Order: sequence, then structure tokens, then C-alpha cells
Amino acid sequence: MTFDMCEKFVGPMPMNLFLQEFIPEAPIPRPEGDFAFSNSSVSQNEDEFIEAIRGSGLCPDLHFRNTTSRASETYPLKPDISVFSRPPNPDTAGDQSATLDWGLVELWIENKPKSNDPFIKIEELQKNADVVSAHVGWTAKAYKTCGQLVAYATALHRSQFRVFSFSIALFGDTGRLLRWDRSGVIYTAPFKWAKGDLFEFLWRFNHLSAVNRGHDTTVAPAEDDVAEVALPKLRTYPKFENVQKDHLHSILVWDDRVPNEEPRHYITPSAQWATEALIGRATFGYIAYEIESGNLVYLKDFWRSDHPEIQKEGDVYHELHEAEVPNIAKMGRAGDVPLPPDGDKLHVSPRVQRTRTQDYLSGPGSQHSWCPGHPRVEPYIHYRLVLETVGMSLNRFRSTRQLCEVIRDAIVAHTAAYNKARILHRDVSAGNILITDKGSGILIDWDLSKKVKEDRDSKPRRHSRTGTWQFISIARLLDPGSRPHEVSDDLESFFWVLLYEVVRYRNTSNMNLKTAMQEVFDYHTPRDRAGVVRGGDGKLTCLGDYKLSSLVVRAIVKTPCGEIIEEMRSLFNDLYLHIRTDDLPSDIQSMVQERREQDPRVKGAREKLRSSKVFLDVIEKYLESEWDINSDGSLDLSEPLADPSASRNRRKRKAGDSEDKERNIHLRRIGCMPPGLERKSRPGLSSQTSRTSSNHETLFSTSSNMHSSSNALLSSSVRSRNDGSGAK
Repeated sequence: MTFDMCEKFVGPMPMNLFLQEFIPEAPIPRPEGDFAFSNSSVSQNEDEFIEAIRGSGLCPDLHFRNTTSRASETYPLKPDISVFSRPPNPDTAGDQSATLDWGLVELWIENKPKSNDPFIKIEELQKNADVVSAHVGWTAKAYKTCGQLVAYATALHRSQFRVFSFSIALFGDTGRLLRWDRSGVIYTAPFKWAKGDLFEFLWRFNHLSAVNRGHDTTVAPAEDDVAEVALPKLRTYPKFENVQKDHLHSILVWDDRVPNEEPRHYITPSAQWATEALIGRATFGYIAYEIESGNLVYLKDFWRSDHPEIQKEGDVYHELHEAEVPNIAKMGRAGDVPLPPDGDKLHVSPRVQRTRTQDYLSGPGSQHSWCPGHPRVEPYIHYRLVLETVGMSLNRFRSTRQLCEVIRDAIVAHTAAYNKARILHRDVSAGNILITDKGSGILIDWDLSKKVKEDRDSKPRRHSRTGTWQFISIARLLDPGSRPHEVSDDLESFFWVLLYEVVRYRNTSNMNLKTAMQEVFDYHTPRDRAGVVRGGDGKLTCLGDYKLSSLVVRAIVKTPCGEIIEEMRSLFNDLYLHIRTDDLPSDIQSMVQERREQDPRVKGAREKLRSSKVFLDVIEKYLESEWDINSDGSLDLSEPLADPSASRNRRKRKAGDSEDKERNIHLRRIGCMPPGLERKSRPGLSSQTSRTSSNHETLFSTSSNMHSSSNALLSSSVRSRNDGSGAK
């Protein structure tokens, strides 16, 4: 579990308020019978607890099962108790060794010794409210316990169509309720579970509708007659040859531009591209059959950022089409997902599926004083978009010439969007460039794009680093908050995409490049004293021809594609001349900056990168030449599925009851890991948060105006590669 996830917990909410806000009262009073359970802790006593629940009459419509002994086949995770609306299989309802099916779990309960409660006491949170952003204790035990809870919630949301979910965590004779959504987690103050609060929750939960339990009822199994019509068309898509009727779902999609029109049904198997992340945009990509047209389409289901200054992706596509931007997908329909009528008991406005965790943060004018500190959560709204152009992943290129042509097409789309519609993409990545059935390229995923302001002194609108980590520019990795995202940042991302695709998918020499790839594309620093995570050092060594050097490229590529890479490498090497990533004194940093400002190579690179012309000229120059080889396609024409495992633990181990020796001192968190979890910088970080700018802040503007915000507290959320549409 990352430090970022620790910042997503909001609480401790009073128990009565939690019930009032999220769990409507049952239509009939709760039975007052005895709860025949004599132990003070449920830990190691799961079977007796389950029998007491069954005998109490609290949950007549729910089935409780001890799942400490056997994990699911998909996720090797074993919550202590799993709760189902019905026995998952009547023949195995009492078989504790039967496989756990996360797709049927309504609620899960985790039991730990009392000392394993991971959350910081309210008194300490209040004492350190000015500096606290994470409510999880700063100990190895707390991180481990909290990480386990996050893994269970992730498995449930990954296995079901969910808007939110609930869970119960019991720590000895106390307990906490948790509510999970794509924004974060609301957790309650500890309560003595044997004194009634837990029983009231279970009684109400038993009577909740599917909507109020968090299910997304806008998705349902496809009806037989519709499935019969959709199957032949779906089976024409690669890897869908063996799809069966019981694999299909019907997903409803609305059109915000026609508010009174009925939603359309789209028939699809499981998602082809998905994120494993619990928190964030949670993008799922489907190849779907559109009933009205009889065609296959791409359906993108995700949680869009709920900020008024950020356009909906469907609106962006409409603007791009109105501006006649080429090489983009044809737009179908798009809209927010509304709440169904049986969700009326929820305190939600507007009537759309939206996160609620952010509503309970403390702050100026807020009445939620029970949540001290500054948890970092973002608001999201559930959104669906249909594109009528279905493309293939970039890593299925048939030759390096086609790879260059497809990337050229994407740059043309990017350029036209910027020049004609003043829209900057800001998330150029390998997953966002597709190959069409005609072999050309399109640029997709415009949900992080922004309108470009003419004011060159404008500041970043959310002080955020936007993009896919492996392809973000060096300037943005070193310092995300000093200036707005610029054209040069996206152009640099195109270069990293080309290099990545060539090295990753054309290594015919079987060179061991794994370490070099990680150092160039995945490198990041530990969180520094200011709470900032940075990257870019590995990419600087690449531009300097040390990592993934020109010799490596020459060994892999025997076509002019290699010359394109080297001309681009040289251009960006000039841009970053004299850059030092050391933490230098201010006077030395000023000297470096002055040297950069006076270097004609830096000035020349900045000028060239004001537009895409130099990029397109380089690519076109070599595309017009003779390519002797046209069969050097990707070596990975099959797309491996991401490992769905949220944990590799084969056995569930109960933590001991010993106390951690370290105290929860919040200021110790800055720049380090909790005791027992210290580690070196690791590759593949999928999410980082940075909150201040550094002495690199004035080094990277491609304009003559430098932007500085050294005293601002800046935040950044960098989504993982799989948090976008993925490799399509």
C-alpha cells in the first residue's frame, strides 16, 4: 500500500452519523433477542460468531461464511468472514474449503487483535491537524493491516459492477465500519461492537436495496434473445471466438446532449482493458455490440473528475469534430450515469452516480470537525463514452514503418487539436495511440485534456502532474508544479512512446534490457522531506546516450525508424543540457540556470519545440525514403492480461498482539516509510503525490516566460498506465 492510499481515509465519522448518512432504517424494528456469543474477540472465533448471527435473526436474507481457509481462484485473498445475499452454492454453503467467489460477496468482515487497529486516535489527529494528511498509524503493523483491508475492497470492486461498498473491521472488542468509493474511504470511530451498533448496521444492511448496498444496477446480464443476436458479431473480434451467452452483460449509456432520450443498451463480455486501482478514475474498456446499429463499438466506463473547469470527454470530442481534427475516433454518445429511482434514500445531489467521501472533509465552513487534518481525496462522477472507431493496441504494429506512420498520425491529431481547437491532450502514452483496421493511427483518451489559455503567465489549474508515468516528460517528472503543461511535454511523450515500443517489442537480439527499461521509464525518487516524489533521472541518462543508447537502438532496429529515434533523442538532449538533479545550493542553481539561458543549443531546442513541425518533418523525411525491411513487426502480437492478483500471500496469517515500539509522530512521515517498511526507490510506481516545487522549477519552460511557485503547496496525482484506457 502506498502513502497516497493512506491519505484517502476520511474519519473517524461518528457511528450514528454513518448510519444516518449511508444506511437507511429498516422498514421494521430490529429483533431484540440475545446474541449468543461469549468471546470478547471474533478473531479466531469466526464460526461461533457466524452461528450467533444466524441464531439472532438479524440477517435472515444474508448468508455468512468463514472464508479464512480458502481464497478465490482469481484473487488469493481470504477475508475472515464473507457475506452473501444467498448461499453462493447451496450444495457447498457449509463447506468452508469451497472457493470464495468475490463476484457474489455483499459484505466482508475482517477480524484482528485489538492492537492491530491501524487508525490514529482522534486526540492525536486533532493535536497534529495542521500537518496530518494520513489517518493511518505510522507503523509497519498499521500499514500491513490497512493494506490488507484495501486489497479486499479492491478485489470486490474489481469483480463486480460497483458504485461503492461497505465492510466491517473488528479489533478485539471494538469495531469500525468502512465505506469505500472511487474517491476514498470513510471509516467510523471505534465502537464496542457487542453493545448494539454493529447489530443495528447488520439489520439495516439486510434490508437495503441493491442500489443502497452500492451495486451499479445500470449493468445487468444480457437477455437471451439479445445475446443471441449479439454473439455472432462479437465473435468476429479477436479473442472473442469462444464467448458464450452467459458471459454477456447489458450496459446502459446515456447521452448528455439529449437529456430526455432513453439510454441505449450495449452488449459486451467482460472488460478487455481495466485498472486494478481502487481509488481514482477506474477506467474499464469494453468492445461492445450496439443494438441499434448492429456494429461493434468501444465503450469506455470511468469516473471523471468532478471539477467544473475540467471538460467532460464527450464534450471534448464534440469540439474536436467541430474543428475537423483528423485522426481521432468517431464519437458516439457519452453521459453521466444517473442514479436509479430506488436510490432515492441516498443523500446525493445531483442525481448521478458520484463519490461521496470528499463531502465529509473538514475545512473552512465545514461542520465535519470529527475529521481533523487534510486527507487528499478527489471528487468523481461515473461516466460512459461510446466511440464508433474500434482500434488495435499500438504494440500490434506490423512493421517499424507502420509504427512510425501511426505515431505520425497521432501527432497530426495532436497538432490540429492544439491549433484549431486550442485543446492540449496532456496524456500522450502508448495506450492512447491506436491502429485502425485500415492501418492508420488515431489519438484517443482526451479526458485529461485542457483548453489552452493565451495568458502565458497562467498557473497550473490544479497544480498537478498529468499523464502516464512512463511517458511523462522529464520536466514534469522533475517538477510538476512550476508551470502549466506545454506542447513540448506532449511532444516529448511521443518520443518516449516510440522508443518504448521499439525496445519493448522489437528486441530480436534478446538483450537483457529489463533493468535499463525500468531505470529509464519507471524510475522515481523516494518521497522527499517536502513530500514530493520525482522522476526523470533515468530519462536524462537515456538522452545522454548511456541507457538504451543509440547502440542498443541500432542493434534492434535496421530501418530508418532508428534514425528518427536518434534525431529526436538529440533534440531533447539539447533541451535538457546542464540539467542537474542534485539538491544544489541556490547560488549554484542560479549559475546552472544562467548557463542554460546562454546556451544556443538550449535556446534552439526550445524554439523548435514550440510546435510539432520539427517532429513531423523528421518523421516525414524518413517515411519518404526507402525502407528495405517491411516485416519487422512487434514480437508480442498477443496481448497478455494483467495479473489480477492483489496479493501473493498463499496463507492468511494472523498478526500478533504485540505493540509496535514506534509512536505515531506525523512529522516523521515526511520523506520516509513506516518502521519496518523502509525500502529503496522502486520501479513501476503507479501513483505519486507531490506537494511543493523544487529548485528545478525555472529550468524547463520552452517559452521565454519562467513560472515560479516555490512557496505554494502543490499536489500531484499521476495515474498509472492501466488507469487510462490501457493498451487497446
